[in-house]
Amino acid sequence: MQGIIFDFNGTMFFDGAKHDLAWRQYLEKKIGREISRKEFMEYAYGRTSAAILTHFLGQELTEEERLSAAAEKEKFYRRLCLEDREALHLTSGLPVYLDSLKQAGLPVAIATAANRDNMEFYFQVFQLEKWFSWDNIVLDDGMLKGKPEPDVYIKAARLLHLPPEMCHVYEDSLSGVLAAKRAGAGKITAVYGDSNYEMLRAQGLADCYIENFVKSTMEMEVQS
Repeated sequence: MQGIIFDFNGTMFFDGAKHDLAWRQYLEKKIGREISRKEFMEYAYGRTSAAILTHFLGQELTEEERLSAAAEKEKFYRRLCLEDREALHLTSGLPVYLDSLKQAGLPVAIATAANRDNMEFYFQVFQLEKWFSWDNIVLDDGMLKGKPEPDVYIKAARLLHLPPEMCHVYEDSLSGVLAAKRAGAGKITAVYGDSNYEMLRAQGLADCYIENFVKSTMEMEVQS
């Protein structure tokens, strides 16, 4: 593979519990019922805020309403992250892997459902500028269809000046893996350390499965 594209949440940063808590508290208060893990994984993981809100609230929101709702949830989420400093780090093994990719000269991109405020937060706390350029970040700006549609991965590959089939995608969500598959990614690795291995495996679309980036296979790719 000539280019590497990463999902962010649940792949580069294991923050699923914090997103779950922030979304669940916000949504369950709005809809007045509990949300099952199965429904949450299918309709929330890897999807844009617009898609999440539309499904759970059962109606289309105006852009102003969507932005207000998403901002309310994300402020709470960022506060939860800062309160848990011990867990505020990139996925195990990832910094070393990113250093290896940079040394090998392999281009990298991020294709995420996170919004601009959250990505700015990640760049600040994780010092992502060491490995990533803002020019190679695809995020939720309200302009692209969210995962499982392939748009974000097609755009990310384009930013790397590569066809999708020459890109290796790392994903943790069912909708994200499906998006990468629909985009025609040359290789898809499912990262299950903050997700659900059984559900990802049952989906059967990824080429391989890893718990984190502490793997000798990561070094093998850089050397190949």
